[in-house]
Amino acid sequence: MMHGSNDAALLVRASVSVTELTSSERAVALYASDMPGGRRRVTSEQVRAWIIQGVERLGQDEVQQRAAFRYGYRLLELSGLVTAQVQARHEQRFPQLKRLARADQAAADSVFGDRMTEEALRRNGTAEVDGGCPCRGTRSIPLWRDADAFVSRACPVHGRATVRQHRAGVAL
Repeated sequence: MMHGSNDAALLVRASVSVTELTSSERAVALYASDMPGGRRRVTSEQVRAWIIQGVERLGQDEVQQRAAFRYGYRLLELSGLVTAQVQARHEQRFPQLKRLARADQAAADSVFGDRMTEEALRRNGTAEVDGGCPCRGTRSIPLWRDADAFVSRACPVHGRATVRQHRAGVAL
């Protein structure tokens, strides 16, 4: 019979495998872990332990949600479309930029070494917006309009989700 928080941690450890996590999920878990901030060589086993520790701290659902918000932020950032609300929530979630960059690199190295399960691969690249998206849920962002033309672009988050659903055979 299990008792106490150590036993709960053992249950989480037994139910979480690093290979079941996407790259973004691993980065979020590493950010939440005791991973040191300085640059030094660490073993793959130590990185795996920090990933598990981060999942234990946040819970798998929270790790997945933060990873989706993080990737959504990144897609908006690459397009120059981050709103003030999205920026504030991202900075609240990840106030240490260097730590986040280190977690991203360690997560990428982890994916290279440990790979991902098929389920994690399907989930990889899931993006959400935490706050007001520039597309306002329309999947399209107007660029300009005049009497003869209306030009827009696909939302890098919601337009991407539509393409992913289409490729997966989900009716829209």
